[in-house]
Amino acid sequence: MTFYSFALFLHILGALGLFVALGLEWTSLWYLRRATSVEQVNQWLPIFALLRRVYPVSWAAILLPGFYMTATAWRGAAWISIAFAAIILIVVIGVALTGRRVPAIGQAVAMESGPLSPTLHQQLRDPLLWVSIQVRLAMALGIVFLMTVKPGLGGALLTVGVSVALGMALAWDRVRLQATTPGVGSSSEAREEIQNV
Repeated sequence: MTFYSFALFLHILGALGLFVALGLEWTSLWYLRRATSVEQVNQWLPIFALLRRVYPVSWAAILLPGFYMTATAWRGAAWISIAFAAIILIVVIGVALTGRRVPAIGQAVAMESGPLSPTLHQQLRDPLLWVSIQVRLAMALGIVFLMTVKPGLGGALLTVGVSVALGMALAWDRVRLQATTPGVGSSSEAREEIQNV
């Protein structure tokens, strides 16, 4: 077994870890959006503390071997630069949309018990949380496509663009529903922030 093969193994292992983390986050948000009591929220919210450890380890397992393989075998390939830019965008979206909201939810939960207050209910159903996970998941799939097909610059850009559009489309129905449902908490400010993602 060559060192390149071992690096590839770690790279794939990191990708598997990333998709496990994204799946856990998606499932947690799905159930949190349907919670009716603080006790139900407390069943799922701790998963985000676990994800704060799983995501960095997964990214490290993806990027460090990836840099080695790029330097030894794929130097100059356009799809690698686009994939790396997409990874940066995934991290930025996660920090900006999810990373800012989950701690606030945790603080609100710590001060409540029993049925959810209207404010906490609105925080849990924040449409930007759903946009964040859907877009990041679609982009991660797009990166897997880039790694598999290895297209040129145009194809790589198209892949990322389609991935973002797909993620937004998957999230938009939910966002639109909340925007037209009284009391759910999708405001014009949230819709403006979605458009700026």
